[in-house]
Amino acid sequence: MRSLVLAGVLALMPVAASAEQLLKLASRPGVELRVLTDRPAGAPRGAVILLAGGDGVLSLDDGGQLGAMMGNHVIRTRALYARAGHAWFAPDIASDLKTHRGYRLSTEHARDLAAVVKAARAVGGPVVAIGTSRGALSVASLLVKQTEALPDAAVISSGVLMADRDRNGFAASAAGDLGRVRAPVLLLRHSGEACSATPASDADRFKALLSGSPRVDIVTFDGGQPRGANADPCGPWHYHGFPGIEAEVVTRTVEWIAANVRR
Repeated sequence: MRSLVLAGVLALMPVAASAEQLLKLASRPGVELRVLTDRPAGAPRGAVILLAGGDGVLSLDDGGQLGAMMGNHVIRTRALYARAGHAWFAPDIASDLKTHRGYRLSTEHARDLAAVVKAARAVGGPVVAIGTSRGALSVASLLVKQTEALPDAAVISSGVLMADRDRNGFAASAAGDLGRVRAPVLLLRHSGEACSATPASDADRFKALLSGSPRVDIVTFDGGQPRGANADPCGPWHYHGFPGIEAEVVTRTVEWIAANVRR
């Protein structure tokens, strides 16, 4: 069995019938944070942290099996990152935050993600946080609320970016002063986006807030199609989740990382 030595890891457990492994991190006192992870067969080029949308709850069991979010864009494409040479880390939500709707904007959640960044650093190479939909809030919180452990870059796809789209203000723009972000950022969107919380035009508005970032790129995708006439416009099987063009999205992402992110 492959073994890893990581600061703050309480246990490392193999996942049955898979190369994926379960990490249990002590991200805060008395809190357990479960993280599913895998790495490529050869030396990794770096690591990506995959932050799911929706409520973000993966419901990882003791064997590292996913109980939810299997269809989420960054979760269902996780193996593609390993094939492209990147180790990946997909964190669940910490045990004490799973029932709190506004947890993504909390300092506690940012601390949890910082613990994942520290674990990812052991891989070597750059660490990039990748969030989709409401995962954008998690990316923004990490970038503006943490200084101790930050990723080298960030990628947001179909992000809930602007607070005026949500009556409760739960959006990445509400995380804090985004002008403080010093990492390169890639924003991914689909021209057919039909979710009212994540219009494609919001990427341009959000880019303007990242005034301190050395580079902010926007990539617009076409193609693919919703899976069925009743697919939820804000769900993973509509253009929001890039169905049918997953490999293209991952390829463009890892190419951008290779061209723009150094460690």
